[in-house]
Amino acid sequence: MTRTRPPTHRPRLPKVDPEMRRWCALLQDEVSAWRQVRTKPMFGMLALYRGDRIFAALPLTRAPRTPNSLLVKLPGVRDDRLKAAQGPGKAWASFEMTSSTDIPEALRWLQRAYKYAGAR
Repeated sequence: MTRTRPPTHRPRLPKVDPEMRRWCALLQDEVSAWRQVRTKPMFGMLALYRGDRIFAALPLTRAPRTPNSLLVKLPGVRDDRLKAAQGPGKAWASFEMTSSTDIPEALRWLQRAYKYAGAR
């Protein structure tokens, strides 16, 4: 008798809007210039690492929450612009971008997550 595993139900990640792809390309260019940052594709997103610690994920083809969201790893941080993320753990939050004017704020959140990854 062979055992079959029940199918795992993973949430479907939304497709990224073309405009969000452009914004994330700009964010990636900026963050990639920071010391010790490396990138790795992961589940339709681009994982950002400081050394061996992941600190954020930018959507490439798939987004974590909505088509215009990105992930930052900031345990315990509360803010109206950050929403608890489903999936990788309690330390993750998603940041929703609504226009290109959100790029500076997204960079601030990415920088906070980058600093947190370096402090551990």
